[in-house]
Amino acid sequence: MQMLAGSGAALIRALSLTWRFRILKPELHEAAREQHPALIYCIWHGRLLPMCWLHRNQNLQILASEHRDGERLGQTIRHFGYGHVRGSSTRGGTRALRALTRCVNDGLSVGLTVDGPVGPRYVAKAGAIDVARMTGAPLVPVTSASARRHVFSSWDAFELPLPFSRVAVAYGTPITVPRDADAAVIEEKRLQLESSLRGLTEDADAFVRGG
Repeated sequence: MQMLAGSGAALIRALSLTWRFRILKPELHEAAREQHPALIYCIWHGRLLPMCWLHRNQNLQILASEHRDGERLGQTIRHFGYGHVRGSSTRGGTRALRALTRCVNDGLSVGLTVDGPVGPRYVAKAGAIDVARMTGAPLVPVTSASARRHVFSSWDAFELPLPFSRVAVAYGTPITVPRDADAAVIEEKRLQLESSLRGLTEDADAFVRGG
């Protein structure tokens, strides 16, 4: 598995060096950085790959499932300076939540694929909301879109940007969750995060397609 992870990292690096990035509304990312020393990046599972390159070597801690695919992802992203927190909403969830909370409280930003590990696609789960509530760190919705890409026939419609593709990365308005949030507020924030990510994804798709 380590050999496969190394080969995967080399392929991502070779592709990423050819991509032409355009950051949409970077001021929203800067606004989040001014709010808290650690951020909670929230992205769709299928739009993850460009972020692996864009946020490399920032000591981000990424949540990856305990399944074989999650372990392979964890070993691959270590080549780009990421940490790996094991667990998911379906397996090891409580342990992962505690680990993510410790990371943020220690000043480390974390990243979650909020519709993972098995979908439904573009439906945010509440795990990120819980971490924000317990730490006071803002949620940062972020997504990507590629002008030239291969889309896999997987549940997440995973996008692989092709060589020399234009890649748009869109950040959304930071979302904060009060520490005393009850179940109704948590659901409100979950829906806000989901709506933000859906809108950002539409905007990014339109941008790379010239719409």
